[in-house]
Amino acid sequence: MRTVLFALVPLLAACGSSRSFEMTALTYNVRYGTADDGPDAWPLRRELAFDVVRRRSPDVVGMQEVLDFQREAFLAACPGYSAVGVARNADGSGEASPILFRTDRFRLLRSGTFWLGETPEAPGSMGWDASLPRVCTFALLEERGGGRLWVFNTHFDHRGERARLESARLVAARIAAREPRHPALLLGDLNAGERSEPVAALAGLRDTFRALHPDATGVGTFHAFRGGTAGEKIDFVFATPDVAPLEAEIVRDAREGRFPSDHYPVAARLRVPGEGAHGR
Repeated sequence: MRTVLFALVPLLAACGSSRSFEMTALTYNVRYGTADDGPDAWPLRRELAFDVVRRRSPDVVGMQEVLDFQREAFLAACPGYSAVGVARNADGSGEASPILFRTDRFRLLRSGTFWLGETPEAPGSMGWDASLPRVCTFALLEERGGGRLWVFNTHFDHRGERARLESARLVAARIAAREPRHPALLLGDLNAGERSEPVAALAGLRDTFRALHPDATGVGTFHAFRGGTAGEKIDFVFATPDVAPLEAEIVRDAREGRFPSDHYPVAARLRVPGEGAHGR
């Protein structure tokens, strides 16, 4: 897998089997912090946004629409996390899709970013009919017991129908080609519903929420700061089949009618197999 802007720690040869472990993951579109959102502008809701992470202490968080100052604010307000991922524009500015992980649980082995388009290694590039550059950030993490996990995090275009489908195909291909072949998660805002072509293109992964709640209704995750459950579930925690979903929820935190973001986060508790329990 060819990457740009990556950090690398030498991978140690496996010595014996690692144990399985349980962990929690959260996908969280935080709404970019310079949006003209009136009473829902970032300075007025930032503490609500931080509380989502502080209350749950997820082991891994895939965030979308994050500007640099928001990422730094989350890291300051939620001690114990580190973050990887770069912004989508060629000059390093703009929104990012960073992965946050708890440093008391995981060690970073490898990370990188690729762009969703025909030239994935070209910073700032746009693909197909996308309206903006879009990225996927990934990290290979080692849990303190020795187990390893790939995490991918992305945000598909909100206008380009073809871009969403081709982005899904690209991300699916990158996950399928990962080496070493440790278990993997895909977190993200796909701007596409559960029955859409982009979700179908991720057939090698399963939606952890639907695995546990196959008949759930009222699952809309974009609510434009209005609340409610209407609409499609467009935010996902996907996993490779070797990862067992134990719990999953759409996080509808609110305080006095105010919301942390214009999306509901989605959370999952998972069991990840140890070495020898999955393909190499």
